[in-house]
Amino acid sequence: MVVQGIKASDAEELRWLRTGWLKHARERTSIYSVVTAGLALLFSLLGALELFETDLTVFEVGLSIGILVAGLGVTAMVGIGGVELPSWLGLALVGLHAIVSVYYLGFSDERQNAIAALQELPIMAMYFSWFYGARVARIGELAILLAVGAAAVSGPFTGEIGGPPGPIGPANLIGAACFTWLCLEAGLYVRHRIRLESNTDELTGVLNRRGFMAKAQMEFRRAARHARPVAIAVLDLDKFKEVNDQAGHAAGDDVLRVLTAQWMSLSRSTDIVGRLGGDEFAMVLPETDAEEAAAVMRRLRSYATHPWSWGVILVEPDETVEAALHRADAAMYDDKRR
Repeated sequence: MVVQGIKASDAEELRWLRTGWLKHARERTSIYSVVTAGLALLFSLLGALELFETDLTVFEVGLSIGILVAGLGVTAMVGIGGVELPSWLGLALVGLHAIVSVYYLGFSDERQNAIAALQELPIMAMYFSWFYGARVARIGELAILLAVGAAAVSGPFTGEIGGPPGPIGPANLIGAACFTWLCLEAGLYVRHRIRLESNTDELTGVLNRRGFMAKAQMEFRRAARHARPVAIAVLDLDKFKEVNDQAGHAAGDDVLRVLTAQWMSLSRSTDIVGRLGGDEFAMVLPETDAEEAAAVMRRLRSYATHPWSWGVILVEPDETVEAALHRADAAMYDDKRR
């Protein structure tokens, strides 16, 4: 039995996602806010457990209480208030965890907390890479590892040179650093793969509608910012339904794959090709006016293995992608009626 594309067993296991405060948070906020609130809740619980220890300093008691209150506050904002958290809050969470790790590894005698700080570094690296991308995450994580490493080396848990080894030796530090960086790179790879697959048409390999709209909007903004021309074209296959009806959908899929391969190979690397749906495609041609874009379309069609119609327009300043596609689509139907 399948429920909305999910096996019944999986649906049963995921029932908790549809109940309680998490359902409320998931429906009103982004994944980023839910995950950030989850981490904040985890750290608040750890802060609460710290308060049961008897050998804490006044500073450590205050630190634990602060983490507890802040974590519960963030959790309540998302889980109860449905607040969308700002991106800087996640960076603050990563930075706060790094500062706490530096303290416990370099300035505290709490061995258990020092080891826990090292164990949590890979989790924070995954979070960092997933929500902030390669440039920010790599630079930030390198700074964190250097700071944490320096604190650990000078702290009480690595042992003195020439003396007995401490509970956290050089091998532990190097291993923790390597594993943390491995988790960072794994997070970046998964982030890239998921974004690529979610924006790519599985059949043809070009951008799907979502990916095309996003990249086209970026190109429109760039062109407007630098006062440069940009053209957009809509391409629609002629009599494609007859191919599916007479030769089967496999033959129709082959037609789409061959045509998109031709367009990609004959266009520039800066051109953007996307499948809007079915047998309708679109192209964005940067640094190209309407006349030049029309010449490109004629050249592409001269190599076509299946006939297709096109309409091309010059994008106006501050025009949205939807509006430009509507105008290009109208021009395409004019071409189809000729």
